[in-house]
Amino acid sequence: MNAYICQADKLGILLFESEDDDKLDRSMQPIYVAKQETEMSNKLNSMMDHVWDGFYSGQIRMSRFGAVFEGSRRSVYDLTFTGTPAKKMKFTLNGLSRTMGATIRIAYPGAESRSIVKDG
Repeated sequence: MNAYICQADKLGILLFESEDDDKLDRSMQPIYVAKQETEMSNKLNSMMDHVWDGFYSGQIRMSRFGAVFEGSRRSVYDLTFTGTPAKKMKFTLNGLSRTMGATIRIAYPGAESRSIVKDG
């Protein structure tokens, strides 16, 4: 087994969520998060239901996910969705270092163009 050592100042939490209209009733999970060239991998599921219908769960889940993130230089993460990824997503990286970051790769099923907007 390979030893994996990370820099503590480059640790953070990557939060991402769907901003599509069907964000409460479309299932994108589980989502697999894997860091390239390491053995680091996570399987993410949506948070708990957001509504109770009397005695039963309402089956409404926000498509929001959080993953432990190590953003050292040249880090590459693959996000593999088992459902169709949202067309519009919001990503937030929370950590102690202002220099942390990484490349995030998502394999979309279609050949549509994508744009990235930073800080609004």
